[in-house]
Amino acid sequence: MRRLISAMTAGLVLSGTVPLSAQDESTPQQQAVIKEGEVGRLDPGSVKAYGPVARFQASIAWDEAGGQAPAGHMARTVSYVADCKSGTLTLAAIAVLGSDGKLIKNTLIPPGAADSAIPKRGSTEARWLREACSK
Repeated sequence: MRRLISAMTAGLVLSGTVPLSAQDESTPQQQAVIKEGEVGRLDPGSVKAYGPVARFQASIAWDEAGGQAPAGHMARTVSYVADCKSGTLTLAAIAVLGSDGKLIKNTLIPPGAADSAIPKRGSTEARWLREACSK
């Protein structure tokens, strides 16, 4: 009987684990960071302004000018809400894409679950905020 319980417990524990790729990070905020060798681009068609608030998407992918992407690298599409008055960004969603461009994982962040942050001066995120708020 103990063996059966041990086997069932081990099976439940192992069935609950999700295989992680080399790039999978533990939080959406970590996945939204542009890492060395990557480039981020604002999608100008995604910018929607609602008074002092704007919503937009940006893509983060491997910079092909830097050579071949490392094995397991995954591109991401990041959605932000920009508060143009306070100059802050709030992460709204992140989609992780495989090397073939297919969606692997989509994470939506409910309102109030992510903290707003002022992007570092001169950063890619600061440029996105400026461009989104100028529309």
